[in-house]
Amino acid sequence: MRVLRLGLISAAVVLGSCVAIGAIAQGAGQPPPGGRRGGQGRFGQGGFGGGQLTLSSPAVPIDLLVKELKLTDDQKTAIVAARMKAQTDTQALMQPGADGGRPNFQEILPKMQEINQKAAKDIDGTLKDDQKTEAAALLKNLTALQSLRIPIGTYSDLKLTGDQKTKLAAASADVAKDRAAKLQELQAARQAGDQAKMQELMQGMRGNGQPDEKGLAILTADQKDLVTKYIKDHPQQNGRRPGGFGPGAGAGAAPPPM
Repeated sequence: MRVLRLGLISAAVVLGSCVAIGAIAQGAGQPPPGGRRGGQGRFGQGGFGGGQLTLSSPAVPIDLLVKELKLTDDQKTAIVAARMKAQTDTQALMQPGADGGRPNFQEILPKMQEINQKAAKDIDGTLKDDQKTEAAALLKNLTALQSLRIPIGTYSDLKLTGDQKTKLAAASADVAKDRAAKLQELQAARQAGDQAKMQELMQGMRGNGQPDEKGLAILTADQKDLVTKYIKDHPQQNGRRPGGFGPGAGAGAAPPPM
């Protein structure tokens, strides 16, 4: 079991390194690998490294999508089903091999991408044209919040202005660059087998579950109070905050208990 847990951390490092590159490219106005410009990048789930969120991202609460995109009951059901299938298929890939050894994450990473891309495509197909346009803008804003460790679940109540959204996107791009450098250190620690260093770096990237100061500086006093209350009311569980913080809050997937 310990071997599998260490393997999951290694997989997070490999996946995170790739996603971080995509996040930086988006900050420069370029689509991520395997994605497209405009907030619907198909690579990465906005978990490790702060990559672009998609509608298939478990980090995006379904109730938030229902509210912001005005989804019908049938659309909600279809999205939940697509997410569940992607989760089940991904978990199947992560199972130990016949010899009991951990899976080869370099080999299964492309398959994980295919699963996520298929789920995103299926979900995209359930939306009307106007909802697709709204979803692209929404995902861009949610990705910025997650990268800055501001709980996604606060999005609707924050009522961000256009200027705030622009500033949050810029701050998110700066954070992505810093995170990419940390991921390089994390990769080096993984290759060196330095588990203590890996844990230290990952903990630092998560920021103890608190929002990034760059993001908070853009919010009003009332908005900051709203975020503080949300965090208090939704304590982290195994490195995750229920209701929209997402895996690692965009700062790195939470490592399994050691």
